[in-house]
Amino acid sequence: MIKRLMSSPTLLVLGLLLSLGTFAWWWLVFRELISTNSMSLNEALPCMAAQSDLCSLAQALCKQNHVLGIKRYDVLAFWVSALVLAGGLIANVLPRRSA
Repeated sequence: MIKRLMSSPTLLVLGLLLSLGTFAWWWLVFRELISTNSMSLNEALPCMAAQSDLCSLAQALCKQNHVLGIKRYDVLAFWVSALVLAGGLIANVLPRRSA
């Protein structure tokens, strides 16, 4: 079961799904800040991969209603999805061993 889960196509698809989910989570939190001109898109994009004082302050001061009540974004989600996606890409590039 684990061997099948760790196969390169499965890992690649999992990485893509996690990346899409991470982007959706980031967008749910930051789209309100961008749409109300509290932050520009250029200011909000780095918040996807790195936590800064600006990102924390913007999230804390945002009083908008968010979908599903989500008010915070965690950059760890970006790095986990990037790691899984990179693993899937590397596994697809490396030559397969014969059984």
